[in-house]
Amino acid sequence: MQRLSFLGYQSVPSGSSGNLSSTSSDSPPGSPSPSERGGGYGKTGSGKCKKTLDKHSDEYRLRRERNNIAVRKSRDKAKIRNMETQHKVLELSAENDRLQRKVDQLSRELTTLRNLFKQLPEPLINAATGRC
Repeated sequence: MQRLSFLGYQSVPSGSSGNLSSTSSDSPPGSPSPSERGGGYGKTGSGKCKKTLDKHSDEYRLRRERNNIAVRKSRDKAKIRNMETQHKVLELSAENDRLQRKVDQLSRELTTLRNLFKQLPEPLINAATGRC
């Protein structure tokens, strides 16, 4: 019999009456066996350990000062972004109002033109629309 390892099944030549059966491996083909995987638990030395600092040390004060500066900078940047967003909202609202007024004006104009068109005599309407 031929074995198709990439499928995980044994193949039977055509014409014979055999069933496809699963191979005996517990893991998918091409993957390492459970003993080779390692699991990832219990490994030491791979993680970063935070260094504890004395709160009265110069290095601690320097780090805190740098962090405080970074926090202020980040908050200022967020405030600026927020103000820019609010400004953009105001601009878009104004444009939206302007466009809405334009739509209203064009709708009134269309209604007026339709009413004028309805008042035309029947022969002129047929001539204008191409009907006879």
